[in-house]
Amino acid sequence: MNITTYFLIPLVLFVILLYPLVRKAVALLEILVNKQVQQTTQEKQANTSSTSQTLFNLKLLAYERIILFIERIKPDSFIPRTLSPSLPYQEYQLLLINEIRKEFEYNLSQQLYLSENAWEVTVNFKDNIITLINSAATSCPPQATAGDLARKILEHYISSDLKGDQILKIVKAEIQ
Repeated sequence: MNITTYFLIPLVLFVILLYPLVRKAVALLEILVNKQVQQTTQEKQANTSSTSQTLFNLKLLAYERIILFIERIKPDSFIPRTLSPSLPYQEYQLLLINEIRKEFEYNLSQQLYLSENAWEVTVNFKDNIITLINSAATSCPPQATAGDLARKILEHYISSDLKGDQILKIVKAEIQ
């Protein structure tokens, strides 16, 4: 027997004895990796579910704010809130239009979460209310007061086919 045989026999025995141990170690590593992959997958699913819930909550909040906006710009709502009977009608007209525009600008970002139809209906309602205010103002005599303009606006609103409740129904239907 030569020297290589002396080294080779113990080395082969060592490898044969270590093989089951190495195999067990590899199996344990495989189990750990599978557990880690499973845990990561579950976390991603939880994050996706959480993101969907957050987006849904943002959409509900946007619809809630748009409904409030529509309620606030209906003439039967904003006139009692803003009326100063002694003001000249021109100043009151500007005050009303500026209030509506401010409300609209405040809610402008809600279009990200609303359907295209709901947003379009809301913008059209706002524009129609401003047009109604302007047309009521043109029918006022030069010495008219804010009270006179308010009365004209309400008369125009009642006789028009502009109905805030119909707009609200359309927007509410979009939520479901």
